[in-house]
Amino acid sequence: MRGLALLLLPVALAAQPDPRELIRQSADAIKQYRTYELESIVEIEMHGGVIDTKLEMPSSISVRRPDRMRIESRSKAGEVTIVSDGEHTWYYMSPAKKYIKREASGSPEAAVNDSGILPKNLPDVNKSIMSVKITGEESLPVNGDDMPCWVVETIFNKIELPDHDIIINEGKQRSWIRKSDHLNLQTTFTAKLTMEGVAEPVNMTQSTRTTAVRLNINLQDSLFEFTPPPGATQTDDWTLPGIAKPDVIGKPAPNFKAKTIAGADVDLAGLRGKVVLLDFWATWCLPCQRELPNLEKLHREFRDKGLVVVGLNVGEERSAVDKFLGSMALTYPLVLVDNEAELVAQLFVNAFPTMVLIDREGKVAAYEVGSRGEVALRADLAKLGITQK
Repeated sequence: MRGLALLLLPVALAAQPDPRELIRQSADAIKQYRTYELESIVEIEMHGGVIDTKLEMPSSISVRRPDRMRIESRSKAGEVTIVSDGEHTWYYMSPAKKYIKREASGSPEAAVNDSGILPKNLPDVNKSIMSVKITGEESLPVNGDDMPCWVVETIFNKIELPDHDIIINEGKQRSWIRKSDHLNLQTTFTAKLTMEGVAEPVNMTQSTRTTAVRLNINLQDSLFEFTPPPGATQTDDWTLPGIAKPDVIGKPAPNFKAKTIAGADVDLAGLRGKVVLLDFWATWCLPCQRELPNLEKLHREFRDKGLVVVGLNVGEERSAVDKFLGSMALTYPLVLVDNEAELVAQLFVNAFPTMVLIDREGKVAAYEVGSRGEVALRADLAKLGITQK
């Protein structure tokens, strides 16, 4: 019997597919189906120093090839809907109550990339792969059935994101790839992040878990029709990373009155004669967290020279903000605003952080999405006369 086991061992080993080829096949596996619906949950956790966040994003994708799709996702930041009927693609984001209309996108991947939701100038992580191996076999519950999967582990070398001031170390990804058709049903990526402005490494875990799969099903035309939600209006475009800015530069800033979390009054109209820097942010937003110390530094340095920094936390409960601020010494005014707040809609705030600079005449002088960094912020302020000189 022992001799028979030894003879069968090479056969058993040969039954395992090549792990690198398996990963490559999984990237294209869904394309073999003419129609499909996928439901999934993305979870992102980050812990380290002042950073302690958890974000959950349920999403669904419905596709009828070659040119119909519907993508829906929701999180603390709001809802995103992308719909293509073969002639046009609509993008809707709930915080702004706005949507745009473009020429049709050819695939879900192209639609998401064109939306500007994803960061730009990301490196090719395939160049950082150190090793790929199959570590075992597991079954995942999907649609109420256990689906046998290969478990593939990929180890990465250091990954640098210079445009985002992030270095990813100790990256490890585990992928659960269904044996029957090589669909990737679950992915978990863990790493330690080194970031500008954060003293210690941040432990990150990002997972995507498929909860439902329906293949080669009948999808009606009505699913791929876009109906604007109540109160939503069409706009030429919006500002997201990689997408054109809204037409607000040089125009009067919206009127806005509110109470800070400390109980003080904020009135944009009453701040004429000063330079105002509005920072729309959220506690779960990593680029926002990196920017807060820079804003605090500029506030302390220039508050007596005509600068008013106002932080606008969007869509979060007071308890979550208070907990976060317990580890972050911020002294500039902080205001809580709802996702549906008029100011959020009027300034087309669809991503965080969004920074709006208002000049002494009350007009919008600069509008930027994403982490700016201290040097860029100082340059923006200098154009409006806020300098040490």
